[in-house]
Amino acid sequence: MEFRRQWTVAAFFIPIGLGALTTIMLVPMALIQPVYDFARNAAQINLSMVVPFAAALFCGGIISIDVKEGWLRTLLIRPITRQQYLLIKLAAAFSSVVITIVVAGVIPNIAVGAFFAKGVVRYEIGPILVAHTLFLLQALLIIGLLVFFSCWMPGIFNMVLLAAWYIAAASIGSYLQSRFWSSEWLMLLRDFLFPSGFTSALEMILGNAGTPTSELAWGFAALGFSFALAFWSVTRIEVDKSSE
Repeated sequence: MEFRRQWTVAAFFIPIGLGALTTIMLVPMALIQPVYDFARNAAQINLSMVVPFAAALFCGGIISIDVKEGWLRTLLIRPITRQQYLLIKLAAAFSSVVITIVVAGVIPNIAVGAFFAKGVVRYEIGPILVAHTLFLLQALLIIGLLVFFSCWMPGIFNMVLLAAWYIAAASIGSYLQSRFWSSEWLMLLRDFLFPSGFTSALEMILGNAGTPTSELAWGFAALGFSFALAFWSVTRIEVDKSSE
């Protein structure tokens, strides 16, 4: 039922439109790149556009709207716990994000590589699997953060807060990089302004820059912490609030 609630009429067309947009972005890259690297292009397209859009589409107000409309209160009348409710929401949201990634990220990448690439097309199964695993983990992390924020903020302000956090972290990180690049402590702080451990790990792997042990540790720590906050927050919601 939750999965069907998420896939409204608009939700069916948005991944298709997003897939068309990613195709438009990938075609020029395929025409000019001497080597069309499937894994690298998948990481670039999905992390920069598909994953954030998909998470926003299916997780905007994911909890707060249910509270406002009285849907959560109706569910809790039945023999279902808040934790079970949250697990169902997370499973439905992640499944929807995965479908969107396939439609808007994977299929266009395969099609462009097959029909438009002028150079060598590099399909290496190892990097491809690593890339998709890591940006799926990043998608799960974003979903966890959006769920946590949605427990405390009305409407779709969970998306606004996450976007503002990301922009602020990127701006501060760029400032620290340009002004305090020689400070080891500030450069270390820059890496923790936003939970992007999985993204950093993927960049290191695709760039052959070594084993991203600390980046993966930071990513999994952030993932576990975000889910812990989400499960704690859902137990604190005042479900008597409704639009009635």
